Amino acid sequence: MRFLFIRHSPKEYDYTIEPVLAARGDRVDTASFAQGIIPRAASAYDAVVVFGGQMFAHQDELHPWIRTELGYMESVMKADVPLLGICLGGQLLARLLGARVYKAPVPEFGYHPVTLSPAGRASPLFTGFADSFPVFLWHSEVFDLPKGCTHLAGGEHWSQQAYAYGDRTFGTQFHLEFSGEHLRSMMEQDKDSLPPKSAVWANPQAVAGDDRNHELAGKHMLLLLDNLAALGVAGGGRK
Repeated sequence: MRFLFIRHSPKEYDYTIEPVLAARGDRVDTASFAQGIIPRAASAYDAVVVFGGQMFAHQDELHPWIRTELGYMESVMKADVPLLGICLGGQLLARLLGARVYKAPVPEFGYHPVTLSPAGRASPLFTGFADSFPVFLWHSEVFDLPKGCTHLAGGEHWSQQAYAYGDRTFGTQFHLEFSGEHLRSMMEQDKDSLPPKSAVWANPQAVAGDDRNHELAGKHMLLLLDNLAALGVAGGGRK
């Protein structure tokens, strides 16, 4: 399989799935519009994942590359290549699809459960997942469900945690891609960007030491990525 990972910050750590993908012979290209690292055409990949970042989805004046990245995401959709946007990536996708992205009424931080909707339980993206499972949340902005999209998962305090546009384009508000080491580093280096305390807020030290959920998130991320890539193969995409 050939994957493209779009990052928004310098690569200091691998995401949890990267060593597994490398060990089994998959190719992972890394791009960063934020750093001027532009990817090849979407048709070169079996699946594209747009990850999170500290910036916000409408900060075009501060980050002029955002519009270029949105254009590339649109090209992925037009090429019928499976696309997954995570946190900022999910917010950018929602913006691209015409939805509102705005300050969260209840900022979320820590490991919390999300529950699949009936459509989520039927979605091939979540094949092999339990109806409810823990995810990592770290965000101060949220999005409305874009017009024409299907709601796939929600949480107790925010309903829009995963959605689908058609059968190969998906967005999530939650994360599964961070290792414990990666999270601990982020909490130390990015502590100023922690969301304010709320009803969906966990102690950072407790989160950093939650090895059980770190491990489970990694397993879920690999499953999610394999499910995503399988959509392209099953639909006659690149093999």
